[in-house]
Amino acid sequence: MNLLIENAKQIVTCHTKGRKYKAGKFQSEIGLIENASIYVENGRIKWLGKKIPASIKKLNIKKIDANNKTVLPGFIDSHTHLVFAGDRANEYSMRIKGSTYEEIAKAWGGIISTVKAVRKAAKIELKKLALRRILSSVSFGVTTIEAKSGYGLDTKTEIKMLEVINELNRESPIDVYSTFLGAHAFPKDKSGSEYIDEILYEMIPLIAKRNLATYIDAFCEKNYFSVSEIKKIFKQGIRFGLVPKLHTNQFYSIGGIKAAVECGAISVDHLEVMNSKDINALRGSDTVACLLPAVSYFLDIPYTPARKLIENKIPVALATDFNPGSAMSENIQLTMSLAVQMLKMNIEETINAVTINAAAALGVSHNTGSIEPGKQGDILIFDTPGYRDIIYHFGVNQLDKVIKRGKVIN
Repeated sequence: MNLLIENAKQIVTCHTKGRKYKAGKFQSEIGLIENASIYVENGRIKWLGKKIPASIKKLNIKKIDANNKTVLPGFIDSHTHLVFAGDRANEYSMRIKGSTYEEIAKAWGGIISTVKAVRKAAKIELKKLALRRILSSVSFGVTTIEAKSGYGLDTKTEIKMLEVINELNRESPIDVYSTFLGAHAFPKDKSGSEYIDEILYEMIPLIAKRNLATYIDAFCEKNYFSVSEIKKIFKQGIRFGLVPKLHTNQFYSIGGIKAAVECGAISVDHLEVMNSKDINALRGSDTVACLLPAVSYFLDIPYTPARKLIENKIPVALATDFNPGSAMSENIQLTMSLAVQMLKMNIEETINAVTINAAAALGVSHNTGSIEPGKQGDILIFDTPGYRDIIYHFGVNQLDKVIKRGKVIN
């Protein structure tokens, strides 16, 4: 895991200068270095610069010639639902013919449809399917990924999903972070209060005892979980050492953002529907706004007002939200293209949004998300001399190599 990447035409470092994330005007700073090299030792970046020191040149190590190529930090997908069985292609067809996401959900399609398939699936099947999706994500440049439960809606199946995620973290070539999303929807076979009690007093204590999740998430929307329910769930999660994240403002603004910030959420995700109160609740907090433009594309709903967030100095991350119902794509490069075209983010803002800010949305920006000495050697090499071409030449994967902790994995 000692590696020298030599002669790169461009290295996009996304350096933080000591910050956890980039916000406002700083979200456009990518720390570009031209005609430079990187040395990774024992999985961590040891040196970065233009003139390779003689001490490194003498070493008998693996070398990669990056002449006329562009180097970036590994991409981080901080919001996915990659553990599932079955598919919802029939619902996709229904939406094309005019049914809305909410109408399908009310007819016990949507999330509940996937819940049925996941409850029936054996753990080994879920793991096999999820690993295939992780490797697909890697092929587009993802070196760190988050995965949620939430398709169980009972203790047994939520635990099964989290076990799969933890095993994938140990066995797959990249870091896989685990999020408990029991509060994704209400199951058909319990009352709302019964299910919330199961989350509070059965699921959360057991998950914490077995150390199966780092984060706790919930879906705060009309017809799903209310603000008061979210606060109760987050309070219990925090008590057991889980870090809050929140799905909110996808269809309505009902106070989820304010509640998430008050609970110290590390990120709020979706945010397609925003008002001035929501912006004000985020401004000045350390909560990252994680935007999911592939959902807007797939469901044909409004796109998040990214420019308002950036203008108000709110750190913006991007993620795929890969899932069977509203974003059936693990292609993070597609997410980047949509961010530029539909969210009106510039290319530099977009790169920071899938690297250092995405790392901040997981609380790991001290360890990854930028190319800086001391950080993990998670690096991408693109077969193009200029970073802009990665998004400009859309629909084409120009990725040459994926490096995780100094080891080439793709």
